Parts: sequence; C-alpha cells; structure tokens
Amino acid sequence: MDQARIVKVGSGFGKHVEVLRTTYQSQTFARHTHDTYTLGLVVGGAGTFWCRGSERFAGKGDVVVIPPGEVHTGSVGVGADSLSYLAVYLPVDLAALHAEAVGARGSQPPEFGAVVLRDSAVRRAYQTLDRAIAVFDEGAAQEAVCVAITELIRRHAQRRTGDTGRDVWHRTGRRSRVVNIVREVLEDSYARADETSLHVLAGKTGVTPFHVIRAFREATGLAPHQYLIQVRVERARQFLADGAVPSVVAAMTGFVDQSHLTYHFKKHLGITPGKYQRCVAVP
Repeated sequence: MDQARIVKVGSGFGKHVEVLRTTYQSQTFARHTHDTYTLGLVVGGAGTFWCRGSERFAGKGDVVVIPPGEVHTGSVGVGADSLSYLAVYLPVDLAALHAEAVGARGSQPPEFGAVVLRDSAVRRAYQTLDRAIAVFDEGAAQEAVCVAITELIRRHAQRRTGDTGRDVWHRTGRRSRVVNIVREVLEDSYARADETSLHVLAGKTGVTPFHVIRAFREATGLAPHQYLIQVRVERARQFLADGAVPSVVAAMTGFVDQSHLTYHFKKHLGITPGKYQRCVAVP
C-alpha cells in the first residue's frame, strides 16, 4: 500500500518548509517540476527517476537533490519491493538564506552538480529529522531540518564564497556570548514555545539558526531543543515533587499535553510522572 504524509516544519528563518514522508510500492510520477528544491533521502528500498536526460538510481542512504524547475520522473526501483523516502521542499528564498549562512555571496540560491549524493553526515542529519517528525517533536524537527538543509548546502553546493561561516564564526569570538544568551532564554522561558523557537534564538543572538545549533551543541553537548526538554523535565520533576497534578504540570512546563510530558519524563528519568510522584510523596 502506498502511504504518504506531509508535515510543516519551521526552517529557523521564520518560515516553514514542507517535509514529505512516503513509502511507495506502486506509485509512479510522470515528468513534472517543482517550484522548490526537493532535497531527499532514500530511507529504505530503492527508486529510479529520469532527470537531466538520463535514468538515475537511488538506493537506501542516497541523498537526492532536484533543483527547482528541473524536469524529472519517479518510481520504485526495478527489483525493489518499495521506496521509502523523506523529502524537504525548500523554497528558493530560504535556500539562499541557508547558503548565505555558510558563506555564499550575494544571497544567491545554491547550485548542485550531482543529483544523487552519498554523504554519511547529511544522511545522519536526515535520519535525525525522520525520527523527529515520527513523534512530531516540533522543536527537534525544526533543528533537524535546519541542520539537514545547511549541511547539504555547505558540503555539496557549487557556489562562490567569501569567508566561510566557520572562519567568520571563529574570528568574531561570539561563541560564548551566544551560548550564554541561549542558555538564559531556555532556562527562563522554558514553558513558552514562542520565546524558545530556533528563529527567536537566532534573533536574540544575532547569528544564523545553524550557528546557534552548532555553537550550543559544541559547548554543551546538546542541541538547544534537547537542552530545553531537559530543563522542562527537571522543572516538571520539581512541580510533581511538590504535589502538582501531572496534567497541570505538563501545561506549566511547556509540554503539549500529559502524554508528551510522560514520553520525555520517562525517556530522561526512566519512570513515569505518576509513578515518580507516588514514590516521592510524603507519607
């Protein structure tokens, strides 16, 4: 059975991108184009598609790059039972912003020479995105899509650059200031999604979303959203120990609902909120 779903994920620049997750067994696509970049990963199985005058093959772990306006087809690969695919539909203006974040001059959208790539770092970034949208953790998905897009452009786009993002970053010495600002915001505003989004953190620190993620991860070992979840869980633990009702605690600490709190609480502490509360209750 063919299955497909699309979710909208924040890009880190204040706009959303659409992310397609599919498993196809019989679906075929006639020649067509998109107005956006189609940046995808073959998660399982294999696919074949016609693009730039020839048939292409993409197997599990391959990254596929279809620029806007590029005529192409698509189908399950010959001999394969299915094609499982994760694709980001990236508007041209956002592609230019991501390219500029890693050193492109003139706000020009990136150009790619190859349409099928093999890159373990980019593959891992897409796999992180796949896990984030599976549970739909919006903050984690936003970070993952930003990293996946930026790493793909940084490593494979053919573009003229000035100073690379890394060179500028190290020369300006803003890393510790950025980390301190992000940590303060996450710890003070942990319950407010509108104050802790990647887009807001980038605005408060004056650097790109990608640099926010990279600086914070290198300094703390955690991406900003992972740190935020950790703060929320710790605050929830404190409220539960004081006797607050779990459903109320979920709302107080920024979780979507009680099940969202339970998922992360057990993941971090190995025990459900209710059981934790019963264990620490004063007789």
